[in-house]
Amino acid sequence: MADDNDEGMVDKLILIGTSALAAWLAQKLLGAVWKKATGHDAPKDPLDNESNIAGIVTFAGVTGAVAALSRIAANKGARKVTSRISAGRTLKASR
Repeated sequence: MADDNDEGMVDKLILIGTSALAAWLAQKLLGAVWKKATGHDAPKDPLDNESNIAGIVTFAGVTGAVAALSRIAANKGARKVTSRISAGRTLKASR
C-alpha cells in the first residue's frame, strides 16, 4: 500500500517537472521567435509606454496558446513514461 503512494508521488513529481520544463522551454523559444519576427524584445511590462497594445495582446494570446499546448504535450509524454515505469515495476513484482 505504501509503495502505491510512493509510485503516485513519483508520477506527480515527474508530471510537475516536465510541465515546468516545457513551460520554460516554450517561453524561451517564443521570446526568440518574437524577437526574430518583430525585431523587438517580447513585451514584459504592459505599463511600459514603448509597448503598443496590439503587440501586448498578440503576445499574450500566443503565449497562452503555446503554454497550453506545451503543457498538454509534456503531460502526455510524462504519462507514457510513468506508465512504462509502472508496468516494469508490476512485471518485476509478479516474478
